[in-house]
Amino acid sequence: MADSELSFHAAPNTREQVLRFAVGAPDGPRSRTWRLWVPPNKSDVYLSSRKVAYGVKVSLHEPGPSRFALTKEYAAKPDALRPAGDDPRGAHEWERPRPQLPDTPMTRPFAIIVPWDEVIDRGYPEKGDVVWTPAPREGMCVEYDLLYTAAGLTVDGYPGARSMGTELVGKLNLANGEQLFVVAWTHEMDEKTVRRIERFRGARIFDGEGNPVPNTGFLAFGVEDGVGFFLDVTHRQRELSNAGAEAAG
Repeated sequence: MADSELSFHAAPNTREQVLRFAVGAPDGPRSRTWRLWVPPNKSDVYLSSRKVAYGVKVSLHEPGPSRFALTKEYAAKPDALRPAGDDPRGAHEWERPRPQLPDTPMTRPFAIIVPWDEVIDRGYPEKGDVVWTPAPREGMCVEYDLLYTAAGLTVDGYPGARSMGTELVGKLNLANGEQLFVVAWTHEMDEKTVRRIERFRGARIFDGEGNPVPNTGFLAFGVEDGVGFFLDVTHRQRELSNAGAEAAG
């Protein structure tokens, strides 16, 4: 595990637990703000971007399955943009890895990737209780990892403090005795991540009248090897203009 002198023991929580976190600074360039919450006396964990949590979220259910879907409140609205198919919430489900002693003391079921150039001017200050991670250098990204530890395991410190240089964002206790750590670490973006970002930014987005919509944020979701992830991606005006120029040429 880690090399910190902190020691964490799971304890039941009778109140909702909420953790908000972002990259950058409240009054300067920053990423979108993420919100993670656990209802009172529950082991279900929910995650979304703070601005769109009313409409879409990831649910790491206990016992399962995990799912990414529109919220039922949003899907019930008459003007909701629903995906095609029989499920109005467009749910994608998967089985996340689960911790269990003695063989699997810790699992990583979800991650958030924030590229260096997504730390941008949002046009307004971010208020409230938010845990801030410093912006990464060019070509780097901040990765937030959600790490579950098995019930009955005493954790000294927090995962990755020595081996990966992680920073503790927060810890939540689940009703089933497991603990959930959120840690952040900075690393270079691999080629697969870079290609994914380029593909999303290359998508063309238009309004109802066919006009390009600039600076549109994506909450890109995927699952790889049983691990779900969000990729923070935003369109740029320059990229949309270039795409339009190429099409016109």
